[in-house]
Amino acid sequence: MIYTLFIVLVSMTLYTRASEVQLKSISLYSDKKVLNPLLHPGEFAKLSVSAVDKNGQQVKLNPSEISFMVKSKLSSDALPVLVLKGDQAFAGEGGLATITVTVKRNTQVFTASTDIVVRPYYREYHQILVMKLMMGMEGEPVERLEKEPLFQNAHDVICTFEQAFDVIRKTDNLTMGIPKIIYLVGWQKGGHDHLYPAWDEVNPRLKRKQDKTALESLNWLIREGRKYHTTVSLHINMADAYKSSPLWNEYLKKDVLARDINGRVLSSSIQIKGDSLYNVSYTREWAEGLAQRRIDRLVEMIPELKIGHTIHIDAFVSKTEFQPTLSPWHAKKENGGIDIFKEAETQHKIFRYWRAKGFDVTGEGLFWAHPPGEGFYGLQPMSWWYPADIGFQMNTPECLSARGRTDRKGDGDFRFGSSMHGEEIFVQDKENLPGFKEQFCRTTLPWFYLSQHSRIALQGDTLLYSEGIKAFNQKGHHLIKQGELMLRDNNDLFVPALWEKNRIIAYSESGYEHKQWVLPLNWQKVKFADLYEITINGPVLLSRRISLKNGKIKLSVVKNQAIYIVPSA
Repeated sequence: MIYTLFIVLVSMTLYTRASEVQLKSISLYSDKKVLNPLLHPGEFAKLSVSAVDKNGQQVKLNPSEISFMVKSKLSSDALPVLVLKGDQAFAGEGGLATITVTVKRNTQVFTASTDIVVRPYYREYHQILVMKLMMGMEGEPVERLEKEPLFQNAHDVICTFEQAFDVIRKTDNLTMGIPKIIYLVGWQKGGHDHLYPAWDEVNPRLKRKQDKTALESLNWLIREGRKYHTTVSLHINMADAYKSSPLWNEYLKKDVLARDINGRVLSSSIQIKGDSLYNVSYTREWAEGLAQRRIDRLVEMIPELKIGHTIHIDAFVSKTEFQPTLSPWHAKKENGGIDIFKEAETQHKIFRYWRAKGFDVTGEGLFWAHPPGEGFYGLQPMSWWYPADIGFQMNTPECLSARGRTDRKGDGDFRFGSSMHGEEIFVQDKENLPGFKEQFCRTTLPWFYLSQHSRIALQGDTLLYSEGIKAFNQKGHHLIKQGELMLRDNNDLFVPALWEKNRIIAYSESGYEHKQWVLPLNWQKVKFADLYEITINGPVLLSRRISLKNGKIKLSVVKNQAIYIVPSA
């Protein structure tokens, strides 16, 4: 009892003396910057606060001097992204939240903050090359689409499941085994944009000869793809409907189809002659249980899909091009008041339903046909077309919302990076894949590296990342550097392939001779390297046991050549 009292008195004395010390600054730390409540239920971030005096000495803080608060920064719901319990931050809904600590000591008040990402996703899309493969589209296009690349050759069947396997094998060779997802477009009967809202039948024209059904062939492709670092999944649509669909009459009877202001079923577009496009109201479909039913049926029909944990919903819009919402008739108060905001609320439910079934949902875009500010934060982990807005890219962590391409005509802003689609190359020539390797090296390769780091600040034209990376322009050169390590000099690239240990890919658009590159730190003890040329049929040995001196390597690369560099055995 006496000793206990003595300890308490000493402790109080120490705190009293410490509280008299003037503070210079404080810092807030979190032992985790990213939480995934889906894969790690109950996971939390532990917060800690440090303080220093004017002499730079650590000062012990009294818990009574410290208070935390949290504010959601990026979210798609009113629900909190993080929940604080003392000095522990637990995941709420997906998004980005800022935690701020306030330290009050006598008349001094200090604040510090840190951001934490909550990403309830199955896959890490900032570390995956996501592509699409067009399988086919029956029918003749309307005049405005006749000149599209898709329709310049026979297009009823563009790629069978067997041919798709060959594409997967070749792309794996050209990317040296980077993790990939390929969504099959037009896998259903009739091909792309046919028979919606039904997803019940795999296109029989795509099947292998040795299989009884096209469904067997599809399951085979999904299994085989995994051997080549590729998840094969499906490109589907939840907004469109066609009169040729076996579900048309049921959807019409249950008042699920979009209607114009006068109550007539609304045709929003036409792509194939004689087959007008109509739309589904997500909210009406959900209320009737039809959305849940068709999701359930698809998962039950193709259980192999669940292993990949991903699906792509095309044109997942909240409004059409010429209307303020999907269904102006249902937007009337007397008909349900289903405006663009209610449709978006239902989309949130759809995202979460898919998640409960074991799937992430990637989408075609963000913001372009949705309520203002609707970025599907924490719901849609990857966008096929990604906003090029610099402010959005600076404020949005890649692990929360990953990109496909940001530029429809070029490679995008090299400072932020951009991935590739592959789709247009596959349509052009699925045998030879012209330009695939080059585009991969210019875009996905540096993007993959940059996306493993946090964007810190934009100072003038220079983008600063964590771990000392900076992307900037200098004397007409696009440069990405990490200390002495040059990752990019225009379209000469020398980038660690982070999906493998101690591997580097060097590429040059124009070619060069005897150029010296600084090696990454984890190569400093490596004395010799083997060089392989990356080709569509696999790596081809160029040189064995190239000497590495002073942490550098000297390379000669011909035009559009990509070289895979590995430590010698």
